[in-house]
Amino acid sequence: MRQIWLIFLFVPIALIAQNSKKYDLKYLKANLTIFPYQKKVSGNIKYTLRILKKTDSIIFDAPEIDTYKVKIGRSNAPYKQTHSTLIIYKKFKLGKKYKINIQYFAFPKQAMYFTGWHSGGRHQVWTQGQGKNNSHWLPVNDNQNDKFTWELQINFHKNYRVISNGELIKTKFINDSLKSYTFRQNLPAPAYLIFIGAGKYVENRVETAHRLPIYNYQYSDKIKNDHTYYKTAFIFDQMIDDIGVPYPWGNYKQIPCRDFLYGGMENVSATSFNGDRYVVDSITFNDFNFVNVSAHELAHQWFGDLVTGKTAADHWLHEGFATYYARLSEQHIFGKPYTAYQTYLYDKQIIAAQKTDTIPLHRPNASSLTYYQKGARVVEMLRQQIGDSAYHQVIKNYLQKFFFKNATINDFKQIVYEVTGRDMKGFFNLWLENTAIPAFDIYQQKDSIIFKRNTHQLPLSFLIITTNGMYKEQHQKSFKIDEFESVLSVIANPDNHFLYDVQFNRSKQWIKQQIFRSPSFIDRYKGILKTKNWSEKDRDSVYEVLISRHDYYPIYKEIIAGIKDHLNNKHLKYIADLFKKDLKTRQQIAIQLNKIPQSIKQVYYDLLNDASYQTKQAALWHYWENFPDDRQNALDFTKKIIGSNDRSFRLTWLSLALMTRDYESAKQTAFIQEMVHYSSPEYNMLIRLNAFQTLMELHLVNEAVIQNLLQASLHFNWRLHRAARHYLKELYQIPLYQSIIDKNIQYFPASQQKVLKTLFIPL
Repeated sequence: MRQIWLIFLFVPIALIAQNSKKYDLKYLKANLTIFPYQKKVSGNIKYTLRILKKTDSIIFDAPEIDTYKVKIGRSNAPYKQTHSTLIIYKKFKLGKKYKINIQYFAFPKQAMYFTGWHSGGRHQVWTQGQGKNNSHWLPVNDNQNDKFTWELQINFHKNYRVISNGELIKTKFINDSLKSYTFRQNLPAPAYLIFIGAGKYVENRVETAHRLPIYNYQYSDKIKNDHTYYKTAFIFDQMIDDIGVPYPWGNYKQIPCRDFLYGGMENVSATSFNGDRYVVDSITFNDFNFVNVSAHELAHQWFGDLVTGKTAADHWLHEGFATYYARLSEQHIFGKPYTAYQTYLYDKQIIAAQKTDTIPLHRPNASSLTYYQKGARVVEMLRQQIGDSAYHQVIKNYLQKFFFKNATINDFKQIVYEVTGRDMKGFFNLWLENTAIPAFDIYQQKDSIIFKRNTHQLPLSFLIITTNGMYKEQHQKSFKIDEFESVLSVIANPDNHFLYDVQFNRSKQWIKQQIFRSPSFIDRYKGILKTKNWSEKDRDSVYEVLISRHDYYPIYKEIIAGIKDHLNNKHLKYIADLFKKDLKTRQQIAIQLNKIPQSIKQVYYDLLNDASYQTKQAALWHYWENFPDDRQNALDFTKKIIGSNDRSFRLTWLSLALMTRDYESAKQTAFIQEMVHYSSPEYNMLIRLNAFQTLMELHLVNEAVIQNLLQASLHFNWRLHRAARHYLKELYQIPLYQSIIDKNIQYFPASQQKVLKTLFIPL
């Protein structure tokens, strides 16, 4: 077994090395025809490449490709098509340029996806090169170090719009049914960033203050009340200003995709994203939005597309910086408390994951939490360490030195040294090469702060609040506080300055004054978390002050958590005051308040009018539970609400309608049919996942549901097929369902029957 494993390990590496060392792609010109109903692509492509090493063969990555002709110049060339590569034979001369023509077709099972063509719903084709490799539909060198320019002529049905990288230079009708779109990408990028999308889209062009065109694509039925591209031009302009280097690609496009594999993908000049989740109206926008994903993928146009990491170990140069700049965009739009809270929540995850998340940031195969969230914190902390001016110069030098090239983390470190004169070895070693988060265990002892533990012997910042003002100090070991009599509070690691695990045991009075006097929301929030084990009297003395002020909603979220299980008259007054706060605070009332006193029944009912589907959903559920005599009224009031794109509100409503005695009895069968229909291939992945879960919980599984589960278990998106397979395994343990599953498997093609039997059905 070990020998077999070694063969599979080293053969791909050898092929990659051969590809990257023997030739350099310069230019691709392709004529591609896509047949969506057949899930097929055929191509006639021409590469211009330069030979880097004398050789008698070159290799293209080409899994699932069927090549039927290869020409070098004007002459036919011998070739071999394997299960994963295309090998072309000739005595290639060092330094010489060659033009290679490849004619092929493919039925790609990865990297190019076809949605809705046989099952209803939105008809789309879209590609996803990163992680899946575009070589499944285009013979190419997948190595991210090989950058080239390209021109794609894409032939598709005339009733659909085609979108790709670069500039659309020409369209023409080929015949009565086909139309061609020609796109030119005239600046070099690696193959994984090539994108093709096709669907029924409406194009909306906006222009930034930097005079750059942005093309936002949308579904025609979603144009009304569209909040998907909220402040797109503003995000773009702020990103350019924050990074300090001009946008390199000429134009920018954003394209929603059905059943998309990820949140978004930074194809060069053409970001594709999860349209099922992020195409939102004004109400859904208040629950979740596209801002972070949009800004993240935009930042990748510099960090990843313009300058590409050389190896998988350099992934921080992509994801850490894209995540950091997306946070800055959110801060510009939603304010610092918003980003401070999100950062704090991720910090807690990073600290908690230390025992299992053991691959450092500067390694291949680190976790998403490490690459994205810890990576962003490292960028932020580096900026704090070297200062804004030096940081901006580092970024400018890095992007300008390696533009359209590949770079390593060591290259970035060298830029830091050149700008600052500091090698920052200790900083980079701590945050890039290790996983342990610095931990501090400190406590107050009268007028002193005692360091019980400092795992990395680092200085820790303190904000000291006094009757005369506040000031900061740094200490690495125990110290005595000057003029202790005037001290009101001491805050360790103020404003969550560094990603540290700080345990600070101090007096209640200091914690109270931190909550009341800290200029930073996150310090006020961290303070209120420390009150959880206080007496009710002590907590209420804090709550009363905070409710009388205006603050960010997580403060009120903790107050609701602290009083919800023992609502006395004072607490009911708090709730009444909290109802007058912002939408997010009211949402927390809807989510957290399981038992609703009669005295607030009417004001709670008003939550069903709030501009949030999550609020409406939670409020409906809890109102239905608490007031059985008024269930029909609540259901009637909300029966026309569909909710966000995942239909979670509607599925909740249907569930409650089915569980409510004598509610529209004549429509009970229709309610079940609607719920079952949501599990069908006609709907997007998020709706189907919610429908399957609801149907399983309510034990409403019939043959149609099983048919939909079987189809979903073969879906290309792992989130959908993993859930479907899990449910099928559960159902197969029940004899009735086992026979229905066995019967319906027979209707699938033989190849799919084999997959179903081996993957889902216990033998």
